[in-house]
Amino acid sequence: MTRNSDDTSDKPAAAHRPAAGQGGRSSSLQIVRDVVRGLYEGRYVPGQRLVEPDLMRRYKVSRPTVREALTRLAAEGVATVLPHRGAQIRQLTRRDAGNILAILEVTIGLAARLAAERIDAPGAAAHFKTAYAELAAFAGERDSYDLVRARNRFYRAITRIGGNADLERLLSSFQVHLIRANLHQPPAQRFADYAAIADAILGGRPRIAEEAARDHIRHLATAVADAPDDLFAPADDRPPAFNTEDFDHA
Repeated sequence: MTRNSDDTSDKPAAAHRPAAGQGGRSSSLQIVRDVVRGLYEGRYVPGQRLVEPDLMRRYKVSRPTVREALTRLAAEGVATVLPHRGAQIRQLTRRDAGNILAILEVTIGLAARLAAERIDAPGAAAHFKTAYAELAAFAGERDSYDLVRARNRFYRAITRIGGNADLERLLSSFQVHLIRANLHQPPAQRFADYAAIADAILGGRPRIAEEAARDHIRHLATAVADAPDDLFAPADDRPPAFNTEDFDHA
């Protein structure tokens, strides 16, 4: 859903978590975290403009701190910075979301397989059980920032047990909350998926763990396919352009 608004201060100030007054990197990082939190709380929506003076007032920071935060958000794929138009929360097309999920299905599946293969490593099962218990405590609830943090810890536990640092870095780069934030996916389905993944990993069943993880992303892809058009940026139906010279010099 796109909000056509230049004003980012449409909620009471008490709803926000201003960045610490010390400025610099810590303040800019807190702005980034609050924007991500705001996606789940409805204070920010894909397509919404991020106007520097409004952000300075909201977070009580200087312009350089706001610009650093916008740079971080752009680097992480949460925002886009347009020449002469400023920054806005990134809004995916339906195709963008599908492309991200196609990659995520394979990588999450691989991560779950590796974790199941290494679950007997010292301390691995205990660590994973703790992460899963924190996520399961939110069973039946809709997405919130606290649930997102628990879900992130669950997936970090999977990738760290699997022992593939490159895979962990790759998964952390996907901005899935830009897809999830406005979807109305049944909580029961999601938590049934998490339970199936956890059961297979703890049982040391790599093939089943991989399939359970891939099924979970397929369910999310189905929710994307069924979602209304106004949750996505307008589709560009032109075929992707490429330069044949790139192949000649490869």
